Amino acid sequence: MSTDGSTEVEDRPAPAELLPGYSVELDTGAWLTLPWPERLEDLPASLGPDIIRWCAGLSTPLVPAGEGPRLRHHLTGAPWEFTLGQRRFLHLWYAVRPDGRWLYRSGVKRGAKGTGKDPFMGAIALIEALGPVVLADFAGGRPVAVPHRMALVQIGANSEAQAKDVLRVANGIISHELRLEYFVDDGITRTQFGNGSTIELLTRSERSSEGDPSTAVLLNETHHMTQSSGGQALAAVGRRNAGKSPGGRARVLEATNAHMPGEESAAEDSYNAWQKQVAGQTRRVDILYDSREAPPHLRLHVEPELEEGIRAAYGDSPWTDQERIRDEAQDPRTSVADSIRFYFNALPTNEFSWIDPRKFDALAAADAVVGDQEPIAMFLDCSKSEDATALMASRISDGHVMTLGVWQRPHGDRGAGWLAPRSEVDARVRWVFDTYDVWWFGVDPSPARDDETEAQYWAALVDEWHRDFRDQVLLWATPGPTGSSVAFDMRMSTPGGQDRNRLFTEHAELTALAIDEEGALSHDGDPRLRVHTHNARRRPNRWGVSLGKQSRDSKRLVDCAVAMVGARLGRRLVLNSGKTRKKKRSGVVW
Repeated sequence: MSTDGSTEVEDRPAPAELLPGYSVELDTGAWLTLPWPERLEDLPASLGPDIIRWCAGLSTPLVPAGEGPRLRHHLTGAPWEFTLGQRRFLHLWYAVRPDGRWLYRSGVKRGAKGTGKDPFMGAIALIEALGPVVLADFAGGRPVAVPHRMALVQIGANSEAQAKDVLRVANGIISHELRLEYFVDDGITRTQFGNGSTIELLTRSERSSEGDPSTAVLLNETHHMTQSSGGQALAAVGRRNAGKSPGGRARVLEATNAHMPGEESAAEDSYNAWQKQVAGQTRRVDILYDSREAPPHLRLHVEPELEEGIRAAYGDSPWTDQERIRDEAQDPRTSVADSIRFYFNALPTNEFSWIDPRKFDALAAADAVVGDQEPIAMFLDCSKSEDATALMASRISDGHVMTLGVWQRPHGDRGAGWLAPRSEVDARVRWVFDTYDVWWFGVDPSPARDDETEAQYWAALVDEWHRDFRDQVLLWATPGPTGSSVAFDMRMSTPGGQDRNRLFTEHAELTALAIDEEGALSHDGDPRLRVHTHNARRRPNRWGVSLGKQSRDSKRLVDCAVAMVGARLGRRLVLNSGKTRKKKRSGVVW
């Protein structure tokens, strides 16, 4: 039986457009990220069930029962009750590995405005301060726990007022029975308990907060925590304080609304880190990301779709006045982007975004199969060390986009001195030629700026590919007696560079049109492609509107999006040339 008392979970179909890391709720169509298993026997061992019992005042194996409910609703005074989604989150958040360490190192609780994030974080603060959250032993294979002896729970936010909101609600959740049990001394910036535990605000002063022996750090409204506001620095202090705890006991949990793409907030950083995790780019799967979102195809200005989106986003919040939420979402004083973020809990379009991210997400066809020897066009966008090197393809028959390889600098110290692995890229390119029927192959050996060093890094390999594949591709990337079968160098200083930039810009506009207006592009839903496409910004030039990074030095990469446009451009060039060939034999003898 699960922590919510149910004996089975609903079926979760995986539609073609579903992105990695997401599942679909059958009743509402909501897109969910919480990795709740389909079979209850697959649930990890967890302290969650005993924590829920403790909140209700019931006994746990190592903690006696209280005199009544320990937590009460801060507005009604009724015994506290977690929603189904909150109980599932608690089970996974307090899941433990066989070696006794936490299954998840950090977590994010993202929800629409009014879904109860502050009260839930207040309850978590009390659980961390007083509840059975320290693993003591395994009894019959089941983990049992005791409270911290002297817990220090820190609450941080972009402003002191936002942090105080969580502490104020936490104080309101404390029941009369709990006050008598733990001798509570509650205040507006700090609440202390008779067992020596404390809940306090994480100060905005990095120096005064650095080194505090936190047992838990709760960050509120992380979509507001940016570099310019000082919030990123505060979040970094909280993570460092948690990271120094013995045995990895302390962790950081964020509560946030959907972030605005491109603002480089702490919430956006956590989302991108989770995307790398589900893409298999991290060594460990230890970020618990819980988001309930309206399906990306729904539109705010269409009344039935607006109501459907609100039902999906608020499906775990039975107290919500959905009629009021609908009116707020349609208020002309609220921007469309803010309505999407706050009431659909979805990522909106940044004013300068190249395409609408939600429309791109809705075009994912993760179950599309590209068979062996299928005709394709492909494009390699190269970098030496700073940006990513991305290899993308577009199927000749219908333009379907697939991700063939992405190489980028590892995070942290592992990335020191890193260079793009040319031998790996070469092996992948040759594998593609062996697996598919490559009609066109374009290679841009350098970033957008004229960088001779970057271009020379790839020059020998580009020449080798030209010699090896000149008779295999149907159309050369740079035609002519002095051209190349694969080089598609977009540096303006190279011969033909301006014409190649014109062609690329033209097809960047056609690709944006296919995504935003026609819905005529399908892609494999690869999380790296998704993140890079979301990061891409409009870049006007003399020929129209192309795409690029937010700034030259931005760490938010766009190379997969660039290579996607390049591959689709190659497909168009081949189709317009009129050249074709029969499908290659598979080599299998029947």
